[in-house]
Amino acid sequence: MKTQNSCSDAFAERISAAIDSLKNDDRNAAQKIISEALVLNPDAPELHNLLGILSEIKGNDNIARKHYRAAYALDPTYKPACRNLERITVFKWGLQSRDFDFGDTQT
Repeated sequence: MKTQNSCSDAFAERISAAIDSLKNDDRNAAQKIISEALVLNPDAPELHNLLGILSEIKGNDNIARKHYRAAYALDPTYKPACRNLERITVFKWGLQSRDFDFGDTQT
């Protein structure tokens, strides 16, 4: 039987691995890892934030916005999703900023 700590450790490891995969542009690995993490904690805003980033990388901004909004709905205090949602919805003439907030740094 898994303990709460081992589940949370496994979840944190998957989040970290998914972020690394996204940063290395390994979309398939990121998708697989995020799917595994969804089984452990389907209500985690971090996962929807990462799915939003993955969707943006794939060029599907509409799906990305939906995931960022889902992350925000799950936890309005989760800043990475707020920043990514703001970044993708604010029109900036002539700029195509893809400065993703993976949620792996404290700001």
